[in-house]
Amino acid sequence: MEAVPAAALWVLTVLRLPTALDAHRGSVFRATILAAIACTLYVPAIYYTVDPLLGGHNRVGLVTLLSLLLGFWQFRTAILLAAVTDTEVRRRQLVLGRFAAAAVCTTVTAGFLASRVDGTDPNLPLTYADQPGMAVFLWTGSAFIMWVCLDIARVCRSNVPHMHAPAFRSAFSLIAGGCVLFALVLLDRLIYGAVIAAEGADSQTAAALTGFYWIGETAAVLLVSLGLLLPRMAGRLRQGIFALRARLLLMQIKPIWNDVTSCQRELVLQDHRPALLVFFSRHAEAHLHRHLVEILDCELASPLARERLNEHHLSVVERAELLLESRSTPHLPR
Repeated sequence: MEAVPAAALWVLTVLRLPTALDAHRGSVFRATILAAIACTLYVPAIYYTVDPLLGGHNRVGLVTLLSLLLGFWQFRTAILLAAVTDTEVRRRQLVLGRFAAAAVCTTVTAGFLASRVDGTDPNLPLTYADQPGMAVFLWTGSAFIMWVCLDIARVCRSNVPHMHAPAFRSAFSLIAGGCVLFALVLLDRLIYGAVIAAEGADSQTAAALTGFYWIGETAAVLLVSLGLLLPRMAGRLRQGIFALRARLLLMQIKPIWNDVTSCQRELVLQDHRPALLVFFSRHAEAHLHRHLVEILDCELASPLARERLNEHHLSVVERAELLLESRSTPHLPR
């Protein structure tokens, strides 16, 4: 079960790789790769394997938490850049995030170094919870992540009503839901520590909290991942629908083009392919545009060409014009 969130995050990281060096979208890539590293290191088999390579003493636990903290900081940065349009408000929020991330990373590192954690254990904060340094390590890290999650949910909730594109509204709603769920998962772990201290790890309450933790963590990662992918998926779907409509119209306009241009071949580029083969043309949009322009040119050059167009032909030409005009309508950046 531990591998599911890690696998989802690595898939998302690979999909976001083209944006790694993008000044505006690179924060999402950095957030996903840092979170993927943290989730991977938290898998027990990997944790036990990597810790000796780092010199033991649960240093991999410190690396895991720092990666997670920095990943959430970058994710908050990405959401602010994408959702907040007021430049001054965004600048203040970004500065606050940088100071908070630096302070928290310094504090958890100090708490870890002040603790004696010799035995390798993935449940580091719970196993050594009686040490003050570990309490600082656990509570500071948890408080920062919960703040980031709730702040992201706040930003999403505040800006979703102002978004015109349904894909973006849905994406930010999924991200907000995932962040709230992740905050609940962290609260679950904090309650779990208190429960096992009072009732033991075998109690029914502890078992219920553990079940919610694994389900909630996986669901939170999947919701956020889907939210990040949705605008791009919607864009690809929109492009696919446009391409299909262009090919269907190209098949319909081909016979009209043949008829209208039959007596004015000097105005057109020769194209003897049958309509069925035109459907599989590599550049259907360009062919549709050329056919449409040449039909209009022939109309202007000869009144007889206009007479060849019946009501159905004019309807096809009009739909082709509207489709090509819709292509020039600007879309929100992804």
